Amino acid sequence: MGIGRSRGTSPINVNDMLENVEMSQQIEAEKSEVDKLLVEIREAKETLIKFNEDLEKAIDAECHIEGALKAAAGSCDNIVNGICNAIVKAERDTKFKTTIPPDQLAKLKQLIDHSVESWISVLANHRAEQSKLITEHEYNMRKILKRNEGVWFSDFWMKVLLIFLFVYTVGLGVIVCYAT
Repeated sequence: MGIGRSRGTSPINVNDMLENVEMSQQIEAEKSEVDKLLVEIREAKETLIKFNEDLEKAIDAECHIEGALKAAAGSCDNIVNGICNAIVKAERDTKFKTTIPPDQLAKLKQLIDHSVESWISVLANHRAEQSKLITEHEYNMRKILKRNEGVWFSDFWMKVLLIFLFVYTVGLGVIVCYAT
């Protein structure tokens, strides 16, 4: 549709004009939304930049703290070594001065004398028991030998006897072999 015609101009299309107006309004609305989004993006960008700067500062601080901790650990090792060396030196170089009062010395002498006396009596009892056992053993041996119930050879004489018998048997065997 068109509104009256003018002579030298082309007809005006109202529908196209309305569509153009609606498009313009829609473009303006979208443009304002995009402007709002741009503002939000710029604010977020600034916030990210601040966070990035804070993070870099934190990383730098962490590096400084790490260096300080390593230095402190080295110092702790040196301190511990120094303390250990001081303890060893003190143990080596310290001389204790002690005194024993005469009454304590007398008590110690009494304890030692009592201990020696008790050991002497224990050893005397032990010797008496051993003497008794030896006497009893000798009596039993005499009794066995009187009845001729047993023969006793020491290990040394038994070895001598066996060697003699072996040599005698071998010698006799050799003589028999040559004689026949």
